[in-house]
Amino acid sequence: MRNLILTVLIIILLPSCSSKNINNDLLGNWKSTKSSNIVELQFCKDSLISNTLGRRTKFSWQNDETQIYYTQLTNLIPDLKTDFILEYRLNSEKDTLFLKIEKSKLTNEFVKTSPDD
Repeated sequence: MRNLILTVLIIILLPSCSSKNINNDLLGNWKSTKSSNIVELQFCKDSLISNTLGRRTKFSWQNDETQIYYTQLTNLIPDLKTDFILEYRLNSEKDTLFLKIEKSKLTNEFVKTSPDD
């Protein structure tokens, strides 16, 4: 009986020990469609790469059901914020990504440009 309880506890606790939450539907390359500046995002399992105005920036990331949490790893500027939160949702086909900076009214739309990595 004791072994059974221990086994059940391990099964319950192991998923919560995962270091990252990643929505596999986000993985791949995305390109903005409704922005005056083209923004390209590449979601990988271990990083998020942003290409904006010819500048490539790498982030670590994870998500929950409605938000993406990301931390800037490259192109750091002292005294500027490095941790960010985006609200997100996917359309039903999972080929369009809607991103909004937390507490902003502006939503940017991205289309998937490549299959999952």
